[in-house]
Amino acid sequence: MYLDFDLHFSDGVSEAFLGSSAGSPYPQVLTLSIHHAAPGFFPASTIAALTDPTDPDFDPFTLCLPLERGASNKTFHRIWPLVERIKDAFQPHYVVVQCGADGLAGDPYATWNWSLTGEGSMGWCIDQICHWKSKMLLLGGGGYNSPNVARAWSYLTSVALDRPLSPEADIPDHGAFPFYAPSFTLDVPPGNIQDQNTDIYLAHVEEVFAQVADAILQRVQKPVT
Repeated sequence: MYLDFDLHFSDGVSEAFLGSSAGSPYPQVLTLSIHHAAPGFFPASTIAALTDPTDPDFDPFTLCLPLERGASNKTFHRIWPLVERIKDAFQPHYVVVQCGADGLAGDPYATWNWSLTGEGSMGWCIDQICHWKSKMLLLGGGGYNSPNVARAWSYLTSVALDRPLSPEADIPDHGAFPFYAPSFTLDVPPGNIQDQNTDIYLAHVEEVFAQVADAILQRVQKPVT
């Protein structure tokens, strides 16, 4: 299972595996990209929109869950049961997680409000994955606020090692120390952009992914012959 948290759609990985399960009795790879998608937003892709189970070309193993501007910890906490449901249906032996940090508050893209700590945060999501019964590989990804990227990957590493650092931990003195102003601590607090992920939209996402999970179960339990 490949799970991508980058602000941008995982076009390269998703398109590489798109349709790869069609002729296979036992699908080997499921990709799930949680990203932002909008007209003109990079990358332009015909499959970056919300997965549609009614589409004749629907592939239950190439999944997209786009979030609107302002996605927050609350938003990620709301959709997390959907990620769990997909995982439970597919039952992966291995999980590869792309930890793109450009969705964190403070990134120049200024699109999401995601933070590093707290319920629904990036660190919280990684901690949930660490409790899955799968081997896990964490990868880096996007992120254009270099100090915040360093904060994120340091903190996520500590979470994966089950030795979480305090978000209030002081940044040690080093050559790039001035770039960590004004807090000079590890935390990346949430942003304050209006969260445009409405209850109506998220309820629709929940309905769609319930259908997707059922489709995965059908394929896994009744493989193609």
